Amino acid sequence: MKRFFIGVFIFLSFGFGCAGLYSAPKVATTCTPSQTWDVALASVGEFELRRVNKDERIIETEWVKDSPPNGGRSGMFQRELNEERARFIITIEPDQKGSLFTVKQVREFWSPQGVQMRSWRQIPPNEDQEHQLATRIENRLKRQAC
Repeated sequence: MKRFFIGVFIFLSFGFGCAGLYSAPKVATTCTPSQTWDVALASVGEFELRRVNKDERIIETEWVKDSPPNGGRSGMFQRELNEERARFIITIEPDQKGSLFTVKQVREFWSPQGVQMRSWRQIPPNEDQEHQLATRIENRLKRQAC
């Protein structure tokens, strides 16, 4: 009986553990890595850029804060509200048929209350925003007919 429960525990651990894994959107294109680089760089024009390294094929944006309404304060004593910030990291890799690019979002949360009020904590990325940026780059690459 004990072996049965251990087996069920291991099965459920592996089964549900794998379901929780997340992968950033990867898009394959027939464009050269250089063309993909130019389009990806143009697609993040609305963001301030933190790191742009063509040799390593990495584009990283600065933090963008999701600002809460009312200037980030609420209540009778005008306490600070929770904040979130995000940045995008785009990597471009050469592929056999062209190139492959990945759009990953790093997202962090801060709360003015509690033990960890002096630090940002990483939270899961907003998958919709990742897919929107990946789709924007992909559509621009398709317009270039590659």
